[in-house]
This record gives sequence, structure tokens and C-alpha cells, in this order.
Amino acid sequence: MNKRRSETNHFGSLHIVMILIITALLGTGGVLHAVMKNRQVVVAREIDDAQNRIEEAEETMKMVQVKIDRKLNRHMIRAELANRGSELQQIPSSVVEVVTSASIAIAQTTP
Repeated sequence: MNKRRSETNHFGSLHIVMILIITALLGTGGVLHAVMKNRQVVVAREIDDAQNRIEEAEETMKMVQVKIDRKLNRHMIRAELANRGSELQQIPSSVVEVVTSASIAIAQTTP
């Protein structure tokens, strides 16, 4: 028992410096972890916003396509022309000639 009391204390300044360095490293690691987590949250929000904008754009494109389809509906065009009292006459479908563009015609003729 007395032997332990007579030994000198080996806890010196080197140990204190090591403890301070380890504390600084752990503190820095914790701060960096928090910064990275916050950055992940920001990036996740940006991704969600981008996805929402993409979905809105797709929805807008669908609505524009629906409006185009409505404008090009032959029955609605006929009804609108009739309501306006247009002098346009309906022609038989046998008279209609299908015309292809030059690029399609060239593509079809090449082997």
C-alpha cells in the first residue's frame, strides 16, 4: 500500500496536451458532422424542389397538349365553323392527297 503512495505521479503536461488535442479533434469532428448533415438536408430540399418543378412542367405540357388536341378535333372544328356560318364545304376523303416531306421521301427511297 505504501508503495503506491511513494511513486511519483506520471500524469504530466504531455498527457494534458494530448487530451486537449483529442478534445479539439472530437469537437471539430462533431461540427463537421453537423455541417455535412445540414448540407444533406439542403441538397434534399433542392432535389425535392427540382422534382416539384419537373412535375409542374410535365403537368403544364399535358394541359397544353389537351388544349391542342381540343383545337385540332375535327368534330369541334366542324361545329365551330357551322356556328360561325362559314362557307367552307366538306370534301370527300378520297380527294385528300397525302404529301410527305422531302426528308421522309429521301429516307424511304434509300436502301
